[in-house]
Amino acid sequence: MWEKLSLPWQAALEMAWEAYCDDCVPIGAVTTDAEGKILSRGRNRIYSARSEDGRRRGKTLAHAEIEALNQVDYEAFDPHTGILYTTTEPCPMCLGTFYMSGFRTVHYASRDPYAGSLDLLGKTPYLRRKHIRVFEPFDPLLEIVLMALYIEYEVVIGHNHIRKTDLYPIWQQVEPRGVAFGEALAQAGELRGRRDNFSAPQAFDWLLGKLVD
Repeated sequence: MWEKLSLPWQAALEMAWEAYCDDCVPIGAVTTDAEGKILSRGRNRIYSARSEDGRRRGKTLAHAEIEALNQVDYEAFDPHTGILYTTTEPCPMCLGTFYMSGFRTVHYASRDPYAGSLDLLGKTPYLRRKHIRVFEPFDPLLEIVLMALYIEYEVVIGHNHIRKTDLYPIWQQVEPRGVAFGEALAQAGELRGRRDNFSAPQAFDWLLGKLVD
């Protein structure tokens, strides 16, 4: 699977894996110019004490998309030609940041039936002003793997106290295989035990292999 992915998607998955290995929500994002050159990278840091530059982050604000968008040099290129790639459908905060950044195109690899908010586009006069291009998940198996990684994280780390009452039932309605695979991963403990030895390509190829076995 890994070798078939474009460089932006590989970079976004690398950031998601880095977040997972840091016990943060496993979501990664990158921005590119119109030609696909990577401009910035970001990953969820809401449970990290400090970012790489040593600054302390606000726990609820350090989402992958915002981290990536905040690192762009907006004076160096036309943001209207910029593209955001994110492993998971943006939440309301990330959608708002993307919309106000000037970027016009977003790709996401996995739906988020609980917090995903791309359906807000066009719902208000302001959110109808800009022509936004949205590209939905392109690989059903990758989407299941990403959903499973998220569920495994929630089962093991347990930051989301509402997962059993709200998150799980909603996700199960949309992609029950992702929830079941994530719960199986959590119970087995294999993936978490391989974090120190797996690179992102190894992790996602291993996950795909487990899924299709």
